[in-house]
Amino acid sequence: MPELSALLQALSTPKAYPHNPREVELVHTHISVVFLAGDYVYKVKKPVDFGFLDFTTLDKRRFYCHQEVTLNRRLCPDVYLGVVAITQDGGAFSVEGSGTEVEYAVKMRSLPHQRMMDRLLQSNQVTPGMMERVAERLAEFHRQAEISEQLASIGGLDTVEQNTEENFVQTKDYVNQTITPEQYEKLKSYSY
Repeated sequence: MPELSALLQALSTPKAYPHNPREVELVHTHISVVFLAGDYVYKVKKPVDFGFLDFTTLDKRRFYCHQEVTLNRRLCPDVYLGVVAITQDGGAFSVEGSGTEVEYAVKMRSLPHQRMMDRLLQSNQVTPGMMERVAERLAEFHRQAEISEQLASIGGLDTVEQNTEENFVQTKDYVNQTITPEQYEKLKSYSY
């Protein structure tokens, strides 16, 4: 991966995109950097390894971009548009451009911010009918989901317990950085 800061700076400018958005907004998550670029959103996976996920190589990031699109298209086929290359030609980075492929991003259709659930909840616009439609869609999705012994074992008590313990082992180093000791212990006590 090219220097992350150089890539982020380049992709924060409208000229890096084929559709030339008016502006680009950057949002960080623990595993991705999301570029809100007008009509489209591009999600780049950070080169991180948290044990439960490993995005440390370009091949792994490309693979997991494709996995994300495949999985999420099941519920949002009109939102998840595909995986695109981020290229470098000379010193310039561009999305879906010419040059050497140096990174990959999940390309999504931008959704209207005013219709996001958090905003609808804040403005008291969520109706029981909306919640029923979401619940019905999710229930139907789960009814049609693939079932196997391997998948069933992943949801078993032993696996859930192991994952819970692993979460606390992996996050312990972040106490006093992102969470207070009191918050950490409270979360831990609720989990056991």
